[in-house]
Amino acid sequence: MVTPKKESRQNLIRRFAITIFVLIIYDLLTYVTIPGVNPRQLVLLSNNATLTMISLLSGGGFQNFSLMSMGVSSYVSSQIIVQLLQSNVVSTFTDWSKQGEIGRRKLGQLVRSFTVILGLVQSVGIISGINTLTNYGFVLINSWWNYLVIGFLLTAGTFIAMWLGDQITQYGLGNGISVIIAAGIVKQLPKSVKSFILNVSDTAGTSWDKIFFVCFLLISLVVFITWFNRSEYRVPIQYTRRISQTSPYSYLPLKIIVPSVVPVIFSNSILMIPQTFLMFFQNDQKNNWFRVVNNIFSLSTTTGIVLYIILIIFFTYLYSLIQVDPNILADNLSRQGAYIPGVWPGEPTAIYIRNLLYDLDLPGSIFLTTISVIPIILSNSISPNLRTGLSGSSLLIVIGVLTDIGRQIEGLKFKENNPKILNAEYEI
Repeated sequence: MVTPKKESRQNLIRRFAITIFVLIIYDLLTYVTIPGVNPRQLVLLSNNATLTMISLLSGGGFQNFSLMSMGVSSYVSSQIIVQLLQSNVVSTFTDWSKQGEIGRRKLGQLVRSFTVILGLVQSVGIISGINTLTNYGFVLINSWWNYLVIGFLLTAGTFIAMWLGDQITQYGLGNGISVIIAAGIVKQLPKSVKSFILNVSDTAGTSWDKIFFVCFLLISLVVFITWFNRSEYRVPIQYTRRISQTSPYSYLPLKIIVPSVVPVIFSNSILMIPQTFLMFFQNDQKNNWFRVVNNIFSLSTTTGIVLYIILIIFFTYLYSLIQVDPNILADNLSRQGAYIPGVWPGEPTAIYIRNLLYDLDLPGSIFLTTISVIPIILSNSISPNLRTGLSGSSLLIVIGVLTDIGRQIEGLKFKENNPKILNAEYEI
């Protein structure tokens, strides 16, 4: 006879195995190189900020200019566009977001359509830009037809990455897209550390004292990020009838960083879009318009850093309401016979939760911006040309993903032991 605890353990082992298996498949695909290009030319552009950002979102697939070189970048950008449009901007999309599973399918199809268009444009732009920066030594046959073929292959790689991410989300542990990105960051970590040390030690005016200081700062950031990621605000809950006398859950746990690392990933994607389009016009680098646009969206400038901060704050507030929908949560509490002391069920509860989310978003957004921006400023001050991928964003993504996986494991265990407490349609 299989006990509930044994079944729960088997479920976790199965999910873990599926996650590892999918990541191995993705990693193998990063070695499937794209024909018609000379990937060795990428060494000349190792410090390019745009390519470093793409590499962050590709899960390590850009180094070999493989089938997975664009990773999930265009998919993430398309998600941002659709989520912004459905936030009372386009009424049709807003209606779809309220239609349950059918509406989600329509929005998902829309995201895929945007991904095809944006992925193709971004791919061709990246290829064109790299070819120009390498004095036309990257693409072996310089023709628009060849650019389109390579662009379609890279876009196909994005859809493969999307599908693999969906398998992790549905059958594995964590959010599939975030897990793929985090795994790519971990894979590149040894190379990033080596590149960082070499760049800093070879730069005039730097010393090993600065290297040790940066290492100490990174370790401190890891500890602080881990602690803050696990912090939560507990909303007291009472039941009109106790569903389980043994349940220890008499509160609703809300993370201080409600949307987790999503604002950081989204902000990087937004900054990457104009940088990608600028790749089409690498011959115009000396023109004023090119310099202005490049400075606005570059993390090497004060303007770019300020814009980055604004984007992180904006997506923190926006995505927290998507991650934890106050109306759905209030409805679930009512159906479970639960209520927040001092707050009427229904709409008053939804308003209370919404205001609470806004209160949590303030420290959450400050935390995300601080951790993301400090390493960038430090890197710019030590060595303006340093682009190793070792950044606050990388740390946030990796630690955030690991924390979310830990929370999911705890949630799965609780659901197995208390199936009546939590509604399967809503995961706290």
